[in-house]
Amino acid sequence: MAAVRSGPGTLAVAQDFPYRSWSRCIEEYGLEPGRCGTVPYVSHREINVAREALEDKLIFAYEEVDFLYSIVGRIGYCVTLTNAEGVTVAERADRSSRYYSDTERPGSVWSERHAGTNGVGTCLRDAAVTSVFQDEHFFEDFIEMSCAAVPLFAPDGSLWAAMNITVRNPGLQRETHQIALEVVRKSAERLSEAVFRRTYANRTILKLWRPDGQPCLLAIDADHAVVGADVAARQFLSLPKTEFTPFSLWRLFTRDPAAIRDRAGPTLPLELIRLDGSPLRGYAYGPQREPAPAAPRTRAAASATPAAPAAGEAAPVTLDQWAGAEPRMTRNVHILRRLAHTGLPILVLGETGVGKDTLARAYHAQSPRAAQPFVALNCAAMPETLIESELFGYAGGAFTGARKEGSAGRFVQAHGGTLFLDEIGDMPLHLQTRLLRVLESGEVAPLGSGKIQRVDVQVIAATNQPLEPRIAQGAFRADLYYRLAGVVINVPCLRERADKEAVIDECIARTAGRLGMRVAPEARAILLRHSWPGNLRELYLVVNRAASLAEGKTIEPHDLLLPAAGSPAFAPAPVPLPAEERRPAGVRARVDEVERAAILDNIEACRGDVAAAARNLGMSRATLYRRLKAHGITRR
Repeated sequence: MAAVRSGPGTLAVAQDFPYRSWSRCIEEYGLEPGRCGTVPYVSHREINVAREALEDKLIFAYEEVDFLYSIVGRIGYCVTLTNAEGVTVAERADRSSRYYSDTERPGSVWSERHAGTNGVGTCLRDAAVTSVFQDEHFFEDFIEMSCAAVPLFAPDGSLWAAMNITVRNPGLQRETHQIALEVVRKSAERLSEAVFRRTYANRTILKLWRPDGQPCLLAIDADHAVVGADVAARQFLSLPKTEFTPFSLWRLFTRDPAAIRDRAGPTLPLELIRLDGSPLRGYAYGPQREPAPAAPRTRAAASATPAAPAAGEAAPVTLDQWAGAEPRMTRNVHILRRLAHTGLPILVLGETGVGKDTLARAYHAQSPRAAQPFVALNCAAMPETLIESELFGYAGGAFTGARKEGSAGRFVQAHGGTLFLDEIGDMPLHLQTRLLRVLESGEVAPLGSGKIQRVDVQVIAATNQPLEPRIAQGAFRADLYYRLAGVVINVPCLRERADKEAVIDECIARTAGRLGMRVAPEARAILLRHSWPGNLRELYLVVNRAASLAEGKTIEPHDLLLPAAGSPAFAPAPVPLPAEERRPAGVRARVDEVERAAILDNIEACRGDVAAAARNLGMSRATLYRRLKAHGITRR
């Protein structure tokens, strides 16, 4: 049985997986399938060191992990981000869920050498998109789990992390897992683009679509020299896999400087002709005027208006565009404009994916503080242990793993501008007290420092949770609520918007239309009928995914992968077969041979003591007896 995986490019079916990985486990790592799989853990200090090494990228990664979890978390998956060594540095999960696996928590090390064939470890070893479904895991301990991991490459072509989803659900359907894999791949694509844009913020970015629909990125300077390329571009255009010397763009395309100069912008399609005569279409984005380190732009798929950009694009959205033709949102914009000069804190309420972050950015861009920084912090996506230091900053050496020079913190970074606190309802209770104190006094004291700094910020907080019940439960401070609720903006969900049809049509035009594709009337009808629990974020994801899956130039109902289109995503699954019956016969024989030998060796070493042999093998006596019977080994 083949698993879906790929190299740094497009998804493909590889016939040598998982056999090649299993072979490594046996021959290279000396692992035995009869033993328990081990997942090592590193210390809190080592976790902090790992996070510190990725600090510039984690600004964007936490946002994307949160976004991805808002989609796949509904069917039981947890979302993790690991570094290149397989150390889990971030996790979003419902730890009370019956599908949760405790081995995914921060600090766990999912290397193939220790845990055998698994999503993260095999993904990092092969530097390829990897899906490991249940019995494709090497160790029997993990066969109830399904995971899908996508490698993340830095702009210089090096592997820096893996984004992974995992669920422990033996009844999961393979079709459901394949859909989830595609969601992870798109999420990783957005994250990689955000990091690329940040790295080349002062350059012009060309986003071009390959014939297979895969986007690729090039960074060029004012003289049209290529100074950067992402992995997809390196692969497609046969560029060096690592660092390269800048070279003229016209070594790849027919010379046409006016095409880039005249078509720069997120709404003006660009076409470049390769030297072989084939066209590549896309967009050109000019240098960012003020590339702010703490202003990630990774969640464009959550844009809240008909004028919202397609997934992965960072075009600014105005307040009027955000409001669209929805009367309630138009009224909200009117209120915000009237109060723009007051500096009152703003509390934005609404379901996940309605565009709360887009509103915050649009408001900042049209406020008197527009020339100052816009700084964002997602209180739910960031580990609890880091929120305090991220918000308020810290002095050098304030805690283990801290940077020598310390950190200013988001409040100081936003001085004179806007601080956006997303998912404020998930902020730990003990930090709410300190946040309230800062809001009331306008003073920040970094951790480990007695130095007090005055800050002047416009605070915008947002949450998808009803705060009144949380206040009643003692999980959210009432005084903090009233301090934040200077202006309360309720954002309606997509299914209740008066301009829902126009929003969907505009999304189709911006997402599918850029590829010259259309949506069949039957598919459009399904989009109009769908309830959109994920709101605009889900809408952009579905249409973008459908454009990638469509075989021709028309998106058909089955390309949407929505329940109304006959999607199997939420259908019940049959009871899975025992692990030994699900393993492919060729590899199963090899695995059985190794396992039988391990059992016999341990029983002999323990002089026939089955209980002692079971302990050595890391299994219960009942399991060992079942394995003895399966291998035809008698107690004699």
